[in-house]
Amino acid sequence: MKLLSINFIDFFILKKILLFYPSFENGGATKNLIRIVNYLLEKKIKVILLSHNAKKNEFKFIKNLRIINNKPLKKFSFLPIRWNLALSSVINLFNYGKSSCNNSIIFSMQSHIPAIIVSKIIKKKIIIRNSEESIGATIYADNKLLAALVLILKFIFYNFADKIIAISKKSEESLKKIVFFNDKIVLILNPNFDKILKIKKINKDKKIKFMILSIGRFTYQKNFSVLIDAFSNLSKNNTKMELNIIGDGNQKKMLMKKTQNIKNIKITLWKKNIKNDFLKSDLFILNSFYEGLPNVLIDAVNFEVPCISTDVSGARDILVNEKGGYIVPINNQHELEKKIKHVIENYPRAKKKAKYAKSKIKRFGKINLIFFYKTFLELVNYNK
Repeated sequence: MKLLSINFIDFFILKKILLFYPSFENGGATKNLIRIVNYLLEKKIKVILLSHNAKKNEFKFIKNLRIINNKPLKKFSFLPIRWNLALSSVINLFNYGKSSCNNSIIFSMQSHIPAIIVSKIIKKKIIIRNSEESIGATIYADNKLLAALVLILKFIFYNFADKIIAISKKSEESLKKIVFFNDKIVLILNPNFDKILKIKKINKDKKIKFMILSIGRFTYQKNFSVLIDAFSNLSKNNTKMELNIIGDGNQKKMLMKKTQNIKNIKITLWKKNIKNDFLKSDLFILNSFYEGLPNVLIDAVNFEVPCISTDVSGARDILVNEKGGYIVPINNQHELEKKIKHVIENYPRAKKKAKYAKSKIKRFGKINLIFFYKTFLELVNYNK
């Protein structure tokens, strides 16, 4: 990617960004968004965040950010709360978008289809951030019928977006299959980290010779169940292994029940500081069905932890096509077991791969904030 020049006058052309993020979630996407918002505010651009529950989370600490909380609509109290809030967010986007100045755009992080429809009604330009590999997400979805319907709607409506940001090479390739005008697609990797870490390993339990770490929401998408089965099989012949899974979500009870009789598996609920967990770990595993650009995998690379990932969107970008780690087929317990065993038996080589991945990590740094900003500027200036 070439870093394009920004003229002095550009700073005064883009006035406001309506940030559409209806269902606030803790995680990597939110952390990246906070970095983007802070950068835009530094550039004297007004940012209005339309979201639910954002005032109770990290966004409340951002100075000069205006937050519009989506509140349940009394007139539609008969609807499930999720649908009610979704409708509330769309109405807020319509109202605030309609009253905004001409030099403003919509930046959609979620629920892109209603956001695109509103943008066309109020005649505002819109950028959407595509956070997953759409076709892969459909194939491996829990509810395949609903996922197929969403994919059809993407085929129709994504073509009406003014710009679409792909956050990984695989995501970009997937978008090119559903968007007719490929010049609308821009590849911008996530601005995931602030600095490259200097690593100093800490002591772990001497009884544990090999510590495996996995982090993510306890949901179907993350496929922790197969990882647990793989570990359970391997640990029968290696009692000095430990698996630490950190997260929370709707599969919490199921995962706790599944692991209660398996030795050396620890389920830990979300905590703010996971630095020591990375430092104690010998291997990080991402076993998802699908991803966008897995931020937690970038974090593991930054901590120089050897990594195994399923072949999801973003994994090959982060692990430099296996020069910096190991990639296994999605939902394949046998191949996952083989790869874990291989890493244990060839650990010096795994560490070399981890160091190589870290040497390439700057691609996910602050430079991408400039690319985001440049994309916003180009859109508001287009056809002026």
